[in-house]
Amino acid sequence: MIQLPRYLLLMCLMCSWPALASTLTLQTQATNTNGYLERLTDPTGTLDAASALASSDWIALPGPLNAGFTYDVIWLKLQVQAERDAPEAWMLTLSNALLDEVTLYDLNQNGATHELQSGETLARTLWPVNYRTASFPISLENGQPHTLLLRLKSKNAMSVSARLMPEPQFHQQARNEYLGLGLYFGIYLALIVFHSVFWRMTDAPESGWYLIYVSCCFLIESFSTGLIQQATGLPVAWSDRMLGCIMAASLPIGFIFAQRQLQVREFVGVRRTLTGICLLISVLAATAILFGHYQIGAPLTQVLSLLNIVLLISTALWLLLKGQKSARVFLLVFGIYYAGVIISFMRNLGVIPTTFVTDNAVAIGTLLHMALMSMRIIHHYRTLEEEKRRAQLDFKLLLQEHNSNLEQQIVERTQELREEISRRTLLEGELRETLHQEQRTREEQRDFVAMVSHEFRTPLAIISTSAQQISRNLSAAPERNEKRCQNIREASARLLTLVDHYLSHDRMEGTTAIQCDTDHALQSLMERSTADIPDGRVVIRNHSAQTAIRCDDSLIKIALRNLLANADRHAPAGSAIELRLSDRPGFLDIQISNEGPAIPEDQSRLLFQKYFRGSQAQHSPGAGLGLHLAKRILELHGGDICLESRGEETPICFRLSLPLGTTAVSAL
Repeated sequence: MIQLPRYLLLMCLMCSWPALASTLTLQTQATNTNGYLERLTDPTGTLDAASALASSDWIALPGPLNAGFTYDVIWLKLQVQAERDAPEAWMLTLSNALLDEVTLYDLNQNGATHELQSGETLARTLWPVNYRTASFPISLENGQPHTLLLRLKSKNAMSVSARLMPEPQFHQQARNEYLGLGLYFGIYLALIVFHSVFWRMTDAPESGWYLIYVSCCFLIESFSTGLIQQATGLPVAWSDRMLGCIMAASLPIGFIFAQRQLQVREFVGVRRTLTGICLLISVLAATAILFGHYQIGAPLTQVLSLLNIVLLISTALWLLLKGQKSARVFLLVFGIYYAGVIISFMRNLGVIPTTFVTDNAVAIGTLLHMALMSMRIIHHYRTLEEEKRRAQLDFKLLLQEHNSNLEQQIVERTQELREEISRRTLLEGELRETLHQEQRTREEQRDFVAMVSHEFRTPLAIISTSAQQISRNLSAAPERNEKRCQNIREASARLLTLVDHYLSHDRMEGTTAIQCDTDHALQSLMERSTADIPDGRVVIRNHSAQTAIRCDDSLIKIALRNLLANADRHAPAGSAIELRLSDRPGFLDIQISNEGPAIPEDQSRLLFQKYFRGSQAQHSPGAGLGLHLAKRILELHGGDICLESRGEETPICFRLSLPLGTTAVSAL
């Protein structure tokens, strides 16, 4: 069988194998690869780039790689493509500075493979980029897709995130990062120098333990960020052993220092036993690390550190319940640091994902912890000096406290008095508002009674006069008596209309809901609503697809009759009143138009107010309730009424909108 060239095989695999993650499109700024990476586990470490690419075991990563402490080789795959206007020179940077072996395979569409190596097992002078973590230069031709394969192996925790950025931006970010790290470790060195001088001045054991504690943290952070390895070229055989042994030594040192801060006086035997266990496990872990078993010693140290944190926090909570003040300070000062350590260790053990927060949790927590701890120690010695003066100030403080209590009582009494005044003022305002509402209601009732008396007096007078004329002259001509009877009928109809308005008004004012559970024929409802209007006066134009509507037909008939009566009253004799029905999304619209005189603009906004009568209605009978009643009826149905045209350029038009949906039945 003829063997294909290696680059041709890789090119065929790139073109044929479906990617699990989408292609990362690069523009002109730094880009995080989270969500674009795929992972392949190689337990034997025997796969080459072609075999890894051909494997069917790739798994898409939702975020950065977080495999914990593992002996396996981990492959990462990333598909990238630069936009046309993107720069060609890019840098791929990994976040973990403690990776032993890192190999990059850059595969483009033309089948070319570019291989670069980095990692702590490789001399720093052979790294592609002189940076504290493994970084690789990548050349991306505009518009050409690339497949990037990373082969990773490490004794340390396999927690890695990757970023791609243009080369100039990488160098600028590196400069800013080194400035930040310089400031960060400068604070560490300042703390070490300050407490060295402080320890020499006070000769206090507390300062000595803290100096050792800070120095361990400083060395761990320096090795973890890769700065010492980059600055000294220290080989991995030494750097990993030094870091592991410092971490193992920090276990009993941190435990002893934390106990001293807690100031636990009980359980002396238990505390000594636990300290001895920490020393023993620290020695065992350091021994395992020195003999090359880093993946045994480092997790052992971290797991025991987590157990120590749980034990110390539990002890602090127990002391807090007993009222010991040092426990509160401990929970504040050490809680921040322990939170960062827990997050970092759980990331290293593969429990939580690798993110910016988890990557920098220890650094942030340690910095805050050190600052607070320094203030705590300084405050402790200042407190000792202040206690010497406190006896002389007791009487003064007692007197000040007594005065303060008196002032507080005065303030409280004053506040109570102000609250009482405010409450009475509020009650006075509520009473005034109640009186105002009562007065307004009384005025409305008086106006209503006067209006009802006026409106009822006219038809009653007509009925009385016509009846008297008939009774006095029974032998009058039939035409005259018929005319008088017609007057009585018209006055009675007007009186019934007024009664109907007032009763409907009272019903509407106290109603918040109506029963609309019956379907009513739309055509029949329109005909019954126009029955009181002279024949031929109203022209119905039905453009609606609805045959029936669910509503309170008696109320809808009142609303329509009021509008039609107004139109009939004001429209010129012989002109038609148009009643148009049409549909729009969710509503049935009923438009009533007439060619009456235009409604003044200043009065158009007041038409639907209760008892309002425009200037054109002053010489015709009415109570000013018709339009108000119609609006209230439409609101109770979930609809609305509005004046569409005042009658200047187009006829006067009122539009009633009734909601459809569950309240209407459509034509089949």
